This record gives sequence, C-alpha cells and structure tokens, in this order.
Amino acid sequence: MTHPIVSTIANGRPRCGDRFVDLSGRRFATNLGGKGKPTVVFETGLGAESAEWAAVQDAIEPLTRVFRYDRSGRGGSDPAPGPRTALQMVEDLRLLLRLSGLPGPYLLVGHSFGGLIARLFAFHYPDEVAGLVLVDSMHEDQFEAFAPMFPPPAAGEPAELTAMRSFWTQGWRDPDATAERIDMVASRRQGHEITGLGDLPMRVLVAGSWSGLALAPEPVRVRLQALWRDLQDRLAGLSTRAQVLEAPASGHFMQRDAPQAVADAIRSLLEELRP
Repeated sequence: MTHPIVSTIANGRPRCGDRFVDLSGRRFATNLGGKGKPTVVFETGLGAESAEWAAVQDAIEPLTRVFRYDRSGRGGSDPAPGPRTALQMVEDLRLLLRLSGLPGPYLLVGHSFGGLIARLFAFHYPDEVAGLVLVDSMHEDQFEAFAPMFPPPAAGEPAELTAMRSFWTQGWRDPDATAERIDMVASRRQGHEITGLGDLPMRVLVAGSWSGLALAPEPVRVRLQALWRDLQDRLAGLSTRAQVLEAPASGHFMQRDAPQAVADAIRSLLEELRP
C-alpha cells in the first residue's frame, strides 16, 4: 500500500463522458444519475479520474441525484491554460452545475486535493452547500508537516520513495508536477483563508494510508499515521457538526479500496439532512 498523493493513470484510464457540457469553449465530461435532492457532487483527487467513484455512485443513486465530472485536462475533459488554482476549479464546478441544470444546495464529496476544492466551495458559497464529506482530504499544512519525516536519500533506495520525497519536500511547488498544472502554493494560501464552516454537517473519513506504507519502518509509519489523523481532526474542527470516521484497512484512494465506507458516510449525512 502506498500513499500517492499525485499519480497518473496510464493510457486506457477510465473516462467520464455520458454528457458533455461546454464552459467558455472547454468541454467537460460529466455523468449524472439518480433523482432527488440534495445533489451529491463528487470531486476527485490528483491521482484518479471521476469514473473511480462509480461504485460509490451506484450505492447512492437509489437515494438521490448524483453528479461527477472530469476536471479540465483530466479524463474526457478539455485542458485549460495553467497554472490553475483550487479556487478557479471551484468556479468551474459552480458554473458547470448551473449549466447542467442542477440547483443547490449540494452535498459535496471531496477526495484528497478534491477535499480542498470542496472546502473552498463550502466556504465561499455556504448557501449552496448542504453538507460536506471529506475523503482522506488534503490539508494545507501537510507538506510542511510531512517533509521532515522522510529519511535522507540513500543509495539503492526504491524509486517510489525517491519520487515521494521529491514531491512532498519540494516538487509540490512546481505546477508541472501535476497533470492539471496546479498552482499548489496559491491553492494552499486559499485554503488557509478558510477560518471555519460554521455548523455545516460534515463527515471526515480517514484512511490507514500511512500505517500501511511499506516503504517506511513500522515506528515511522505509526508516527506518519498519527500526524495524518491530527490533520484530519483539524479539518473536522472547521465545523461544529463534524464527525470523524476511520477506515484503517483502506489506502488513500478510498473510492477504490473502501467504497462502502464512503457510501455509508454519505448515506448517514443524507439522513441527517432529511430528518
């Protein structure tokens, strides 16, 4: 098990594209299913396409409307000039939902970097968000927190460890390190502006990604997982109505490893929103 906050999916990667929506000359691949309110909106991380939400989507469609899409430059969607920030992606999503005829409020489900996008959406447009599910979400302080934890380079070390250290220590600052050319420095600054989300109903899902990291000895894995859990607890602290849920057997991509845990969190939030 690894914790690839950034990865790429080779040719033949799953694509989204049941419906295409034009936004200022860019075509977005989208998928819509189910009926009812609120609309559940899936936001992916950096290393997965939206089609990887399919198992969670299948579980939720009998309960309400579900929407997913590929961000610019991913899957079946057209690229956009970069570098781009998370807040620009929020504006893309907001307009895309309107053009798709899907009024709010929404229940946003954000994985990894998508969790930052979902939080920014909820912070800037609180009246348009009914609830929030963060799936092993990125935290603005994660790079500074984790960089000192990596061992110094050593001859013969696994290439995967070299790549992880490179990205988590410095590479994240370079837009070319991500397929979408994300300005992570500016995006983190935008995330730091989120001072709180009031009493927004939230679920914060925490995977056991770091405790299963085969590249590190067990004592280091334990410290990494504890540090990750602390960051997730801090995200939960943004709302007075947040619950933290653990999925210790899951890797970082919970929509792949533990789709039922994600679906259960969404279902419980739907029940809270529909008393």
